[in-house]
Amino acid sequence: MDSTFNEPNIRSKYEFCKLQKQFIFRHLNVGQLHSLSSQMDQLHYEPGDFIFKQGASPNGFICLKKGKVKITQMANNGKELIIDLKSPPDTLGIRALSTKSRYQSSAVALDHVSICIIHSKDFYKILDSCPSVYMELFNYIGERLVRADQKLVSLTQKSLRGRLADTLLLLQKNIGEDLEGYIDIPLKRSEMAHLSNMTTSNVIRTLSEFKRDKLIEINGRKFRIIGKQPLIHLSEFG
Repeated sequence: MDSTFNEPNIRSKYEFCKLQKQFIFRHLNVGQLHSLSSQMDQLHYEPGDFIFKQGASPNGFICLKKGKVKITQMANNGKELIIDLKSPPDTLGIRALSTKSRYQSSAVALDHVSICIIHSKDFYKILDSCPSVYMELFNYIGERLVRADQKLVSLTQKSLRGRLADTLLLLQKNIGEDLEGYIDIPLKRSEMAHLSNMTTSNVIRTLSEFKRDKLIEINGRKFRIIGKQPLIHLSEFG
């Protein structure tokens, strides 16, 4: 695989994995995408299936092609903690792969999920031969570190309202909205609590306050943001 690139928006007939939509491969040309696709396996998961488990060793680079995934960790008391939610295009388990360590978390399918996986040996060859992929990966890891720092500040320094505002805005950005404008994932109040470092009772109370203040609408386990600017203000100054 050479390192000569076409424009990022190039369309390839070898699209079974829609690789050109994966940010990390967006600068590869048709020939490179074809070569890469031949090295990939495509796997499918039902809701509740584990894509990988905490403590397991990674065996390749995972592209999230379709569906939503929750990233969880098992607490000392045996409870599952949700630490992140992912939707395409994204990767799963990159920290373990890049450090050649075991997974520190689990990835669980929330709906019908499809992934593509490049086995570790083949992925390292791609990094060696394609500098653009290496740089995209480097940038991705850097952005994730920034995001982790921001989340740490949110979870430890902000008020309860600021934390929940952060969570709602992040879900809207990363998960997207359904046709009715609701964040496109149903979440229990306890799951919102995990994501916001709050107790479930505090989440319930704060969501009621947000609804009263016309910042959100609630339909069961789904939420629609209707007062985005006030939520952004809470996020920045909460």
